[in-house]
Amino acid sequence: MVRIIYIVLFIIISGMNSLWGQTKVNWETLANVTYDYIQNQDQNLWYGKPNFSEEIQALDGKQIMITGYILPSDASTNTYVLSAFPFSSCFFCGGAGPESIIELNLQKRKEKFKQDQVVTFVGTLRLNARELEMNYILEEAEVANTP
Repeated sequence: MVRIIYIVLFIIISGMNSLWGQTKVNWETLANVTYDYIQNQDQNLWYGKPNFSEEIQALDGKQIMITGYILPSDASTNTYVLSAFPFSSCFFCGGAGPESIIELNLQKRKEKFKQDQVVTFVGTLRLNARELEMNYILEEAEVANTP
């Protein structure tokens, strides 16, 4: 009897992602990217053009769920970045790479978050290989309703 209950619970839990239409993504998956370094002749700047793995490419345009640390990008406009690491170790301040942050395009622009607050978001992941912009953008991002 107990075995049947475990099997039923496993089936229910396994199906929740498809019911909610979201894929839980971790930072290790997003780290699977390499870079070609290219020079912008007009501005005389070098930048890393990302080469996303097939696993990451499969997530482009999909609803995902990811947990990270909030980093305020522009407090006056409630613009935030989600990071794999807290502020002291983030891409901008520490030794992490650009694959460790996600630009948040929030559904509710008036929501306020604190620096290094740990939050889980859901939204549509968009991959971005354009120069001088973030590799990952979470469109229509909103705080996940997690138990």
